[in-house]
Amino acid sequence: MHPDLQAAVEHLYTVFARHPRAERIGYCGHCVSDEEALVLQRTPLRRLTAAELRRFTFKLLSTWGDEADLRHFLPRILELFATGEQPDDHLLTKTLSNVRYHGSVWGADELAAVEAYLTALIRQILTDRGSALSVDAVLRGAAENGHTVEPYLTVWAREPGETATMHLAWFIEAFGWTFSRDDRYHHEVGDWLRTGVPAHRLEAAFLATTDPEAAAWFGQALEQLEFLVA
Repeated sequence: MHPDLQAAVEHLYTVFARHPRAERIGYCGHCVSDEEALVLQRTPLRRLTAAELRRFTFKLLSTWGDEADLRHFLPRILELFATGEQPDDHLLTKTLSNVRYHGSVWGADELAAVEAYLTALIRQILTDRGSALSVDAVLRGAAENGHTVEPYLTVWAREPGETATMHLAWFIEAFGWTFSRDDRYHHEVGDWLRTGVPAHRLEAAFLATTDPEAAAWFGQALEQLEFLVA
């Protein structure tokens, strides 16, 4: 894990430590077994594994746990995404969606800690060509409930290197499936794509790369980008 992301994770634990584990975490007995529930009640927070938290994270705020439980377990859930132990894009987006929905009433220091984590997480993904998590998953989750993604796009524009451009090519392919949606997220990303910054970056990378696979991705992304910004 990148040192900046490690520091952001540790800050999450510090800030959210004010939310203790509930004496009993509520759950639907038809959806969750008593054995599963006991693991979360008995295991120290930082010793919970990705496997032990996966179903809880998926069911959180529906049939297992409430907002108080979200705030208690959030540092460990986000840490497991950061370490790569939890590589599920969909689960990351869902977790961030829950944070965006409930975070409007959270303390300013809690929200700032989450923002610092997201910025550091994006930077780590952008420097890892083999990252199991995608920038798309982070941005979509961060954009839930009308939140802006402009600060993260700025981070992306300033991140050097071919790997960050590869992630841009992959992102454009994913974004192309939903670009016509009429919401703040798609407007902000569309406006960013139309600035010319992404196109310039892809063109420069296409001319500079010695990797045939990367060249193919950059060329394909440029073609799709031309269609998206038309």
